[in-house]
Amino acid sequence: MNPSAKPPFSAHDPDAHLDLVKVALNRRASDIHLDPLLVGYQIRLRIDGLLVPYLTLDRDLGIRLINQFKTSGGIDPGTAFTPLGARSKLVLDDDHTIDTRITLAPCVSGPKLAIRLLDPSRLNHRVTDLGLSEVGLERFQRWLRTLNGMFLVTGPTASGKTTTLYSLLHELASENRHIISIEDPVEYEIDGINQIQVDHRHGLGFAEGLRTILRLDPDHAMIGELREPESAHAAVSAAIAGHVILSTLHSRDAVSAVTALRNFGLADYQIATALGVVVNQRLVRKLCSECREESPLLPAEADWLEREGHRLPSQSFRAKGCDACNGSGYHGRTGLFEVWHVDQADYEMLLAGADEDTLRSHLDAEGHFDLWADAVGKIESGITAFPEVQRLGLSLPWA
Repeated sequence: MNPSAKPPFSAHDPDAHLDLVKVALNRRASDIHLDPLLVGYQIRLRIDGLLVPYLTLDRDLGIRLINQFKTSGGIDPGTAFTPLGARSKLVLDDDHTIDTRITLAPCVSGPKLAIRLLDPSRLNHRVTDLGLSEVGLERFQRWLRTLNGMFLVTGPTASGKTTTLYSLLHELASENRHIISIEDPVEYEIDGINQIQVDHRHGLGFAEGLRTILRLDPDHAMIGELREPESAHAAVSAAIAGHVILSTLHSRDAVSAVTALRNFGLADYQIATALGVVVNQRLVRKLCSECREESPLLPAEADWLEREGHRLPSQSFRAKGCDACNGSGYHGRTGLFEVWHVDQADYEMLLAGADEDTLRSHLDAEGHFDLWADAVGKIESGITAFPEVQRLGLSLPWA
């Protein structure tokens, strides 16, 4: 991208913000950032998880764009000194409608705006499209057949947890199933799913929302995130009572989710009884299939793997860059997954209060397919490259 290129819109274009959104979608961006500079504005696009400079604008055009986005979200253009958030629907060409989530913040150099682009046409609807290994997919499908225990998706922020849950909801949705979710925020509206938005101003949090959901006779319920003890207790209690519960949690790997639940004050028998599947995941960029090149690991990369105690991939590939990927060498993203299907032996160990190291040793002895095993498989098959995995800081706790 050339930040000094001429913008595809003018200061007098009443739909300049729509033109910018079209450009961003065409480049597969998930977010648009308008950043104030000392003498103007910079537009950056988040593509495949990384911010990429797109254009530098004069100050008048930058402010005009910001005001157009503010108006689309129902924000008074004169408001500049208060952090604000809004949501809006934008109608593009051919009646293509997308949702946007707008966040405005006052900075020393001027207002800063971030726009999250929520395009339903880009939402992954199938579990088979997530990028799961054969082992991981079989465990997902086994849970979907039996619906036994809570399905918990873990990982850091922006690791694709919500996308995984939405894919599961699509698999579960049918005319004879009643599915409700409580989310903060509702990222995408899913036909056939009753979605509730968290509203703290009116006393509706995750825990209160889940209690309301359970009174509505659901077959399945999704709680967007277990953030505090109250929501964790409500979700686990519902799962123990026989409700099919899906949720997310921040943890570094699947086993450490157990520690997180214990820190919320849950007893070992509650955790053991409630858990069905725990997934831990990350997102990595996919190598461009048009230009990737087979290339051995660099000596420093091989040394790093050996120091960390990981198996070296039998082959690896490098990013090169071509017109198809705008010179980046990457096109799209996929997930790295660890899928822990809690079996009878795991249940008994949880019930006995086994700590993380004991649980990991047990799973390792059973041939558990961990996050690094999935990463090595995707490096060997040319789906991603070693630097992508290393960029995540994927020094795993059992190494």
